[in-house]
Amino acid sequence: MGCGFALIKVGDRSEDRGVPTPSVPVPRPTPSQPAASTTTSSSQLLQDEITALKDVLQEEKELNAKRHADLLALLTVLQPKPPAP
Repeated sequence: MGCGFALIKVGDRSEDRGVPTPSVPVPRPTPSQPAASTTTSSSQLLQDEITALKDVLQEEKELNAKRHADLLALLTVLQPKPPAP
């Protein structure tokens, strides 16, 4: 069972995979479940997944903003200074 992550062989570094995106498993309806209950639970699962993805996106935005600020600071330090008159 992969739990939403791609399974790779040990030592397989043929490509850069980045950070795996988590996914929420969607339960399959059983014949004993009514259709309305399935729709409601599916809607709730989708809403929960959207909320989780929004949280991950916000974390990525914050991390990218920090990296951007760090790069700008580094470029500022490395920028040549004009000689004093």
